Amino acid sequence: MVVRAPAFREGLTWLNSKPLLLSELKGRYVLLDFFTFGCVNCLNNLETVKALHERFGEELTVIGVHTGKFSHEKEPEALQTALLRHEISYPVVNDPEHLMADAYVARGWPTTILVDNRGYIAHHASGEQKLLEWNGRLSSCGLSAGYGRKREGSSHQRLSFPQKLLATPEFLAVANTNQDEVWLSDYEGNVLETIPAVRPMGMACDGENLYICESVTLSRYALRSRKKETIIKGLRNPYDIILKDKSLVVAVAGSHLIHLYESTTLELLEEYGNRFEALRDGPAQSCQLAQPSGLTGLDETIYFVDAESSSLRKIEEGLVSTLIGEGLYTYGDSDSGEILLQHPQDLCAGVIGDGCGGGRLFIADTFNKKVKAYFPDDGSMVTLLEGLDEPGGISKKGCELYIANTNAHEIIVFDLSKMEKRVMEFRFEV
Repeated sequence: MVVRAPAFREGLTWLNSKPLLLSELKGRYVLLDFFTFGCVNCLNNLETVKALHERFGEELTVIGVHTGKFSHEKEPEALQTALLRHEISYPVVNDPEHLMADAYVARGWPTTILVDNRGYIAHHASGEQKLLEWNGRLSSCGLSAGYGRKREGSSHQRLSFPQKLLATPEFLAVANTNQDEVWLSDYEGNVLETIPAVRPMGMACDGENLYICESVTLSRYALRSRKKETIIKGLRNPYDIILKDKSLVVAVAGSHLIHLYESTTLELLEEYGNRFEALRDGPAQSCQLAQPSGLTGLDETIYFVDAESSSLRKIEEGLVSTLIGEGLYTYGDSDSGEILLQHPQDLCAGVIGDGCGGGRLFIADTFNKKVKAYFPDDGSMVTLLEGLDEPGGISKKGCELYIANTNAHEIIVFDLSKMEKRVMEFRFEV
């Protein structure tokens, strides 16, 4: 059955463009990408959509329809920053009440819909899309591919959406994510070296090697020889890594899994989650995760934050259990009663004897724009720092918390002993 595409809803906020009308686009093919910027699968799909925009943009109108899940995502200012962060230049309409999504029956994130040049729906697809398939589909419709635009080269010596960081005894490692590099600096802010890395995220260090989560791989950088090698391939958005006993523990956000590898042989020892996005506790093969984004260890326990379920969870004696969070659509900002988070993306532990905050968990509560402290002993929580801009990473050294204040392009140092903060200044050798 041929279905006519519904008219675009009027009165919505458009970015990168004046408000568009479907009736004005007759004669052109239109690609609609229903997405939300907090969803890792949507971000993966964005790479396909952006590539199609670059290749077929002369004859294809690409429109992003942002159907935010979290209250923070629905704010126009937050969406505007996300467009800059993810280099989206085509028109995007903010659809906070899902009016356009309902009209187009876009039930999941992401959903990609092609409207033909007569105004009828030609293709409707859910989930991440493959570029090669869409290249063939659009070519069969008679659209001609151009050469596309090359991405501008990295502008070094500035932070651009730093996502994660790691405070080690010897140096601070900063994932300068949108510049495709990792900075190693001393604690005075002198950048000692930069390491090329593709969309770097979480890191771990064993004293000799720095392990780096990249776009689809895990890399190992030898600190002495300065040689970098890929040690694990084919991961879907590894967001964080910690070293635990003799294991590498990796949060694979795009697959909703946590992997445990033997650190020497890199043999996969255990996999937590069953690849379905949900919040369900239990043993490794039957539990369900929802975009695990940050990891830390305290004593014998692995703690992690599940961004899409806004939860704090733990792995203890082979079982996953939830400390904060109730499901994919329960979130908020509450430190008492029913404790709630909103899309947290990282956490770190205060080790007893290592400065201030021993025995606590420090959480980057990303969409609430705060840093919070959680006390595992009694399940209580307090807010330490607010007014941030989507903090994505947090690490601790002594009495100081190092925070990647992602959308502000800065690293904040918060002194737990004085309850004071400062912005870290970085310097490069001339």
